[in-house]
Amino acid sequence: MLKADLLKRLKAEFPEYTNVDLQEVLDVVFDHMCQSLCRGRRIEIRGFGSFAVHTQKEREFINPRNGKVTCCPERCRIVFRPGKNLKKIHKSRVEG
Repeated sequence: MLKADLLKRLKAEFPEYTNVDLQEVLDVVFDHMCQSLCRGRRIEIRGFGSFAVHTQKEREFINPRNGKVTCCPERCRIVFRPGKNLKKIHKSRVEG
């Protein structure tokens, strides 16, 4: 789903608001989520899931093209874990 698709669904559900207002709300929500993750904080949306920043340790790997051992520096990754409701919905759609 794209941000534009989300905006269309919000407009269909809340026709009394303008597209500009709904776009502003989406931008504020996503900006605050990004700022929280940049600070290393965890975001939890009950019933949907949680986002967290995990640090991946520095490691060495072999480059398959040239066979040289190269170092991959330590970096941060954003990890999403689905909540109970999302898991239940996904499981019911896969099985049925």
